[in-house]
Parts: sequence; C-alpha cells; structure tokens
Amino acid sequence: MNFIKKFFRKMKNRSLAMDELSFFLICIALIVSIILALLRLHLFVLLAWLPLFIAYWRSYSKNRLQRFKENQIFIKYFSFSFVSSCFKTLSRRLMRKETHIHFKCKSCTQQLRIPKKTDHIKVTCPKCNYSFVKKTIRGYMNKQSKTIS
Repeated sequence: MNFIKKFFRKMKNRSLAMDELSFFLICIALIVSIILALLRLHLFVLLAWLPLFIAYWRSYSKNRLQRFKENQIFIKYFSFSFVSSCFKTLSRRLMRKETHIHFKCKSCTQQLRIPKKTDHIKVTCPKCNYSFVKKTIRGYMNKQSKTIS
C-alpha cells in the first residue's frame, strides 16, 4: 500500500507531457473498448486498454528526448495532412477512372495516367525519361475484335 502511495506522489509531482501520439493512443483505446463492449467481448476489453497504458507511460516517461523523436515520427507518417492527401489522391483517381488509366512506370514506379480513348500510346515517364508503349482497354478490345472477324 505504501508503494502505491509513493508511486502516485511521484506521478503527481511530474509534469504530464501529453503529445499527439499519446492522444492518438488514448483515442484508439477508447474506440476499441467501446466496439468490444458493444460486441460483448468483455475479455478482450482489457487488451484494448494496452494503448491507454502505453500512452500514460509515455506521458510520465523521464526520457523526453526519445518520446519527442517517437512523436515526430508519428506526426511525419500519420498526420492528418498525410491522410488527407492520400484521400485526395484516391478521390481524384476514382473521378478520373472513367476517362483515364493509372499505372506505374516500369523503370522508376512513378504513377502515370493515359486517356482510355487511345488504342495504344507511346509513354515517356517525366521522372526518368523511360519510354514504352502502353495499350489501353480499347486497344485490347480492338485487337480481339480484329482476330474474331
């Protein structure tokens, strides 16, 4: 009992360092706990609390430099601007799906697009200047209709 009182006294004296990663972990723990409770998987709710414990451990950690580096990595890869740019790219691609074909360059894997109305077209990658001929669906359809006739 004395150990617990000492522990909470130490925690009270330290300043709480809540950053974006800790906040994200708390939100994940809350969402997963609610979903598991609704699905009546009460045994797994304790596992859903693991991100909560990690968040509090990070908040009270003495190694602030390491927690700062972890948070910077989180912000770099999981920031809302990164997620929103991915959604914008996906929505643009879905809107152009009827008029264009998206594919990767064979040399550098740069994303390219060509119109569907062409049979086949010579494509030059703007990034690596690799040239190749790309057939569209219309080109394959025309080739099949010529062989059937």
